[in-house]
Amino acid sequence: MPVAKVYVPEGILTPDQRREIVKGIHDVIVGVEKRPADSPTYVLINEVPACDWGATGNVYVPKT
Repeated sequence: MPVAKVYVPEGILTPDQRREIVKGIHDVIVGVEKRPADSPTYVLINEVPACDWGATGNVYVPKT
């Protein structure tokens, strides 16, 4: 059973976005592996504190 880890800045995702990410990753994995749609796939969404997140050379700072 596959496990996918996703790292995002803390507080950036809504519950609906979390569900979409989990479903999208699940769909891709079962499609690539040619497994039944009800096969278990685990998706761990890890929130990283804003000060510990960076991209393209910049530290992520949430909008207030």
